[in-house]
Amino acid sequence: MRLNRIFLAGILGHMLCCSLAMTAQQKAAFSYSGDTGPGFWGEINSACAGSPTSRQSPIDIHDAEEDPRLIPLDVVLGETSFTLTNPGYTVLATPETAGILALNGTTFSLVQFHFHTLAEHTVNGRRAVMELHAVFKDASSNFAVIGVLYSIGRTSPFLAKILSAGLPEKTTSPAVTVTGLNLGTAFTDLSSYYTYPGSLNTPPCSDNVTWLVIERSGATITLTV
Repeated sequence: MRLNRIFLAGILGHMLCCSLAMTAQQKAAFSYSGDTGPGFWGEINSACAGSPTSRQSPIDIHDAEEDPRLIPLDVVLGETSFTLTNPGYTVLATPETAGILALNGTTFSLVQFHFHTLAEHTVNGRRAVMELHAVFKDASSNFAVIGVLYSIGRTSPFLAKILSAGLPEKTTSPAVTVTGLNLGTAFTDLSSYYTYPGSLNTPPCSDNVTWLVIERSGATITLTV
């Protein structure tokens, strides 16, 4: 695991929880309880069962080493409209215009973002109250995911704008459009992040994900409604 300087961000989470899904249209063949819960994901896809050689996510981030070769993340994001949908396990925000992440000579396009409460990654065994995942995809269907860990703190204009539009509470709820939203304002410091090769954290658990987890001590945001 490599580290490009560290930081801690924060928030009060009122979003629905849960998984890394690739499109808002994808139907979940899994859940977080019962016969299709995490204990049975290996039956849905064998990659989810893990192995000594697998690189399954999420992980506890610890013993990270600073890598001076790493540079700040190169993202191009502007204001665009996002469509919020509820597939039953999270709220997915799909952009009207895709942003760009340039990473190691490869261009990734923004597919969607979503939230997990509580956070999925832990840092030295400590779990944040919420985690944002911004999912980018390249032409070969590999993924790069920027994760932001949140703790309770100051008001977040980014989240307040999403909540003011209203959230689809059920799978049968109509989609909600948030206009003029810039995902880039959720990234508090793109020069400070942990990175490691991992996987999707839900079925099919494919190990073709580069994780970029932002972490900066003392930076806190929260939500007021």
